[in-house]
Amino acid sequence: MIIGTGGTIASYVDYKTGAVKPLKNFQEALFNSEELETLGNIEDEILFNIFSEDMEPDHWIEMARKAYERMKEGKALVFAHGTDTMSFSASALSFMIENNHYPIIFTGSQRSSDRPSSDAYFNLKGAIKLAATSDLGDVSVVMHSDMSDDFLSIHKGVRVRKMHTSRRDAFKSINDIELGRIDSMLNIKLNDNYRKIKRENDMILYDKFEKMVSLIYYYPGIDKEIFYKQIDKSKGSIIAGTGLGHIKNEFVHYLSQYRDEKIIGVTSQCLYGSVNLNVYSTGRNMLSAGLIPLKDMLPETAYVKLGFLLGNFEFQRAKELLNTDMRGEISDRRTN
Repeated sequence: MIIGTGGTIASYVDYKTGAVKPLKNFQEALFNSEELETLGNIEDEILFNIFSEDMEPDHWIEMARKAYERMKEGKALVFAHGTDTMSFSASALSFMIENNHYPIIFTGSQRSSDRPSSDAYFNLKGAIKLAATSDLGDVSVVMHSDMSDDFLSIHKGVRVRKMHTSRRDAFKSINDIELGRIDSMLNIKLNDNYRKIKRENDMILYDKFEKMVSLIYYYPGIDKEIFYKQIDKSKGSIIAGTGLGHIKNEFVHYLSQYRDEKIIGVTSQCLYGSVNLNVYSTGRNMLSAGLIPLKDMLPETAYVKLGFLLGNFEFQRAKELLNTDMRGEISDRRTN
């Protein structure tokens, strides 16, 4: 089952204006290829048709419910999604569905399907083949490995980030190796680090999300009133700190008042490497104030995870689970 949500993969160039616009009919644009029909018994459905910058947590809930429903019918899933926020959506479904019984694959394109240089068809074909034939249990993202059409990379949904605005190989696995690759003949090679589907375990849907969660990027000179207001208004916050995860010492005392009322997690803007608040005095003060170091978790993954936890678990349990590895989003080993 291919579920369309919009994005460049379901768009065209309006040559009158030069702008990329959403297609009205996803099926006619992408499923008129006989080659796609040979990959399996393909059904398609448009859930919504929006650009990914318009995605909201309510859309993630709809996507999770639809995925759960279709898997109950015995269907593997490919989500055709815009690239800009694909990692957020892939993370959301990673957490919101536990023990998925069929593969859930996200794919998209950097260039619209009507352009000669489009990456849409190769990405889509690879995603379909992976969903139809593998035992891949990790919610995953399939996109180009390089600028050519030689390979597609398979990324874990909670470990992937778009690292370039326009290149076809924009997506990279961060703090983890790729789950595998797909070559131009659609041969699939999975690495040893993927989670296999286990249908003996019950599939669980968590279809709630706490929207009053903030992701705050700390920077030198940030106005403390702006910073404090974001913390005050949120039920929980993720701070992308500098280096090992630091923020200004002046802010730490203010945050300490929320030790027992709010969950505040700390990630790093560096992306690669791990948060460590034990090295410098600033970090030790942050630990004393109740801030939670989130090791090598990506900031956007941490944001999605916190909203998921606060929506589905009571406060203390959510706090315990935030820096506990649930879907492969945290690791103590370094791969890059």
